[in-house]
Amino acid sequence: MKRWYVIHAKPRQEDVAEENLARQGFEVYCPRIKREQIRRGRRVMVIEAMFPRYLFVCFESGQDNISSIRYTRGVSRLIRFGDELARVPDSVIRLLKESASDPSGMYIELLPEPKKGDRVSIVGGAFAGLSGVFYKKSGEERVIILLNFIGKQNKVTLKREQIALATL
Repeated sequence: MKRWYVIHAKPRQEDVAEENLARQGFEVYCPRIKREQIRRGRRVMVIEAMFPRYLFVCFESGQDNISSIRYTRGVSRLIRFGDELARVPDSVIRLLKESASDPSGMYIELLPEPKKGDRVSIVGGAFAGLSGVFYKKSGEERVIILLNFIGKQNKVTLKREQIALATL
């Protein structure tokens, strides 16, 4: 009976391991997440493994040649607990697949949009490092925040990617 097991991939080689295992005829699952991040003051979408360096492979222990898995490009090792291979219940894999946000199996995580009154940090531009209060959106690309400086509260217009919700 085929079961799901856990594989530890080499750093940033989940894609390589997945592709090479699939070429060998193994059923492989590597859940991915599409996240919005701020890099160098800009909002960018990145796709990465949900569980960095881990993926799941389905095979029949004792029947399939698992030594080919160990020597597959991108694979570091099969995860074991003592002498036993780390097995994942089918229900967990099914739940992961069914709970994906996108029909392609991708999870999508967007940065939360600030609401009026939310504390924000300025992450880019001339005011970088300061914090203020979100006031409102000004079009698609710009926002207005309230910033305390020169002894009073001032409205400042910034690009949307220059702010992030402040962490508590």
